[in-house]
Amino acid sequence: MAAHSDAMVAIRNLRLDARTEQGPAHILRGIDLDFARGRIIGIVGESGSGKSTLVSCLLRLLPNNLDRIEGEILFEGTDLLKLPPAEMNDWRGRKIAMIFQDPMTALNPLFTVGTHLRDILRRRFPQLSRQEIRERSLAMLNKVGISDAPTRLDAYPHQLSGGMRQRIVIAMALLVEPDLLLADEPTTALDATVEAQIVELLDRLRQDFSGSIVFISHHLGLVAELCDDLCVMYGGAIVETGPVAEVLARPRHPYTRALLDCEIEDGQEGRLATIPGEVPSATWTMDACIFASRCVHAAEVCRQGPPALLPAGEGRKAACKRSFEVLP
Repeated sequence: MAAHSDAMVAIRNLRLDARTEQGPAHILRGIDLDFARGRIIGIVGESGSGKSTLVSCLLRLLPNNLDRIEGEILFEGTDLLKLPPAEMNDWRGRKIAMIFQDPMTALNPLFTVGTHLRDILRRRFPQLSRQEIRERSLAMLNKVGISDAPTRLDAYPHQLSGGMRQRIVIAMALLVEPDLLLADEPTTALDATVEAQIVELLDRLRQDFSGSIVFISHHLGLVAELCDDLCVMYGGAIVETGPVAEVLARPRHPYTRALLDCEIEDGQEGRLATIPGEVPSATWTMDACIFASRCVHAAEVCRQGPPALLPAGEGRKAACKRSFEVLP
């Protein structure tokens, strides 16, 4: 993981609470995370772990029931949380772009593919001529693997397959030449074959991409294939970070170990592994290790205040008081 000094994006003590009928929901609980330029960071965790909310904070698309947000999101020294709304709007679709989970909700069914691409290019590069816009659009469609690009420009979203629609959304994001590309589970709505194609596409496109990519997924196999660094989230907190190969080969947090044990391998037979218990409610005040209630290694020390995210090897951090005692 990047150190503070060379991080393109540095998130510091980010906390987000939302109002609910049960009281304040602690959606993000003191996030500290760096994104280095030229690297892909994977963020994994169960549903409700705060992954998508973290990405929304980077875009500053905050929930309507927001109760409190604290901390810093420093993008090359600029705190995104302190920007006036008009300035933040200029960052979206320029320095920061998003690939959404479901392309059908990201595309307007009333407009053609060409109109989507043209509108993005006009906003980002208003000096371009109509011919230059068309040439850039065609070049990008070819780059993301869309065959017969001139015909596809006149197609509507419903006339394309799910995989092609996701490629269009990726093309839209790349056309703005962002420094930070956010991909929120971009393969969830796709079948396994198309999913593999999209991951291969992102891996290929990274060669021409000088910024950072944040890739959110439930699938550790995809993250291992695509990402350089890994961030594991649980209950709104980060429990482990580090280079992806090292974290997956030798996890330093019991939750990471449990996630790996739950992965389904080809040809696997017998009973599937599960993590007992449930993710704690977001309204829970974190006065102990947030994973203690489900951890097979939990001891009294784990219930005596939350663990800090501390160094756990070269370039690695883990939030576990018994990490080196219980994990080989």
